[in-house]
Amino acid sequence: MQHTKYLILGAGISGLAFAYEQRSDDYLILEKETVPGGLCRSFYAPGFVWDVAGHFFHFHSDQTKAFVKQMLDGVELCNVTKCAKVFYADRYLNAPFQYNIHQLPHDEFMQCLTDLYFANGLDDAPSFKSFVRQKFGAGISDKFLIPYNEKLYACDLDELERDSMGKFLPKLTFDMLMTFYHGQKGTTYNDFFLYPRQGTMQLVNSYLNHLDTSRIHLGESVSAIDTDAKTVTTSQGTYSYDHLVSTIPLNRFIDFAHCGDSSLLHSNKIVVLNLGFDLPSRDKEVNWVYFPGDEIFYRVGFYNNIAPRPNLSLYVEIGCRSDEQVDIDRLIRQTLVDLKRVRITDDHQLVSHHAIVVEPAYVHITGQSKAETQRVIDAMRQRDVHMVGRYARWEYSAIDDSIEQAQQLAQTLSPTSR
Repeated sequence: MQHTKYLILGAGISGLAFAYEQRSDDYLILEKETVPGGLCRSFYAPGFVWDVAGHFFHFHSDQTKAFVKQMLDGVELCNVTKCAKVFYADRYLNAPFQYNIHQLPHDEFMQCLTDLYFANGLDDAPSFKSFVRQKFGAGISDKFLIPYNEKLYACDLDELERDSMGKFLPKLTFDMLMTFYHGQKGTTYNDFFLYPRQGTMQLVNSYLNHLDTSRIHLGESVSAIDTDAKTVTTSQGTYSYDHLVSTIPLNRFIDFAHCGDSSLLHSNKIVVLNLGFDLPSRDKEVNWVYFPGDEIFYRVGFYNNIAPRPNLSLYVEIGCRSDEQVDIDRLIRQTLVDLKRVRITDDHQLVSHHAIVVEPAYVHITGQSKAETQRVIDAMRQRDVHMVGRYARWEYSAIDDSIEQAQQLAQTLSPTSR
């Protein structure tokens, strides 16, 4: 049995970041996939660079931004000012929808404006659906926030806790909107972002350049975790540890470790279609578009307008229930029909494509899931087991959050960390 001080489950950004931050040479990373990177992998085809959907680097901390730029020193970065749209009622509006209701037909604008004015703004809503109606009024909620997010989460929003989206839901009051109309621009968390021209795998590669890759075991999946004995059993053997750092989805960890009730943790899955075409993009500015209507996709992103390239290069995101059967060929066929219907394509011919199913994708945050998540995280911490990253902590967070969590944990466990 091999022993290591730090045993890390998962070679995505969270796991790699922790391995980089801690100062010990005594660590081991176990990754079930045959390549590292997790959801920050990139995929390449002649003339196209794709990721696992839109993984862009926006930061709430200048310190983290400086750190990532230092890690990417020498990498060509695109500095992007966001241009996002909403496709509603056969027209393109500026996003966020709630800041730009003045672009709606006059009667719908007045409905949304009046409903926002009379929204009570209280904080006693029991579900996400009732919360957005309470905060934004029925007009904004029923036209965009509810149908869009039901496509994204692939569930009834009454099933989700009121603050499921946290900082990722743009805030709005009637007074804020009036200020916006008087010239003070509303801001969102990702108004500006960085993107490596050759994909987010560039950040993965930067971490790998600082690590001993012989300590990263690829294609090795976990089958059991014994937190009493401090051992992890995999498809290749059994390892003992002093500290276990898990970045794998919390529901799977619970099943491996028999430490909770994974049935309380629900999520959706998404299908990401990366599509490359033979002609340039009709739109030269938009980065991504939200679709609350009956299109098969809920969001379409334009890689060619983020890291400029000659021809149209898209990521298309389709929300599915966790138990839903996925037929990739059917989804591609319908996507091509809908892309033409919403005027993203015209005479374009698909010349290259790639598909990936992400599961879990968006976790369903409920009262039960929050309680069980916190109970498991607290109990495991007492056993030298630590959760880092979006899925390990069963939350809605971004790449910079994962990096900061890894840094903070490394500082706690190894005070001489970077």
